[in-house]
Amino acid sequence: MTEKFLKYNGQFWLIALIVGVVLPWGLRLVSVSRFHQIVWLLFVVDFISAAVVGWCIRKTARTGWLVWLFPLFCFLGLYLFFPTYVYYLALVDLGISYLAYGLTAPRED
Repeated sequence: MTEKFLKYNGQFWLIALIVGVVLPWGLRLVSVSRFHQIVWLLFVVDFISAAVVGWCIRKTARTGWLVWLFPLFCFLGLYLFFPTYVYYLALVDLGISYLAYGLTAPRED
């Protein structure tokens, strides 16, 4: 099972699912104001996660399509649990992931 998980990049799917969908759902349950949810938690967690995921994808020499995975799940979570003006965070996540992916040197064997 572990080999299939790693073969199909399960760690990136899991991170994208947790940060993209579970985090917005959890923030909706917490009694924190909408402003603090969006500005502090979503900005900080999403942007740092996007950079780390883009960096990890490049460092482990994975395919570049995985860069799209994280922003797609983030968009899904934002679409389901937040107002329309927050959808642009998914585009920013894509930009940050792509920059981290592009600016990182691939792993040398």
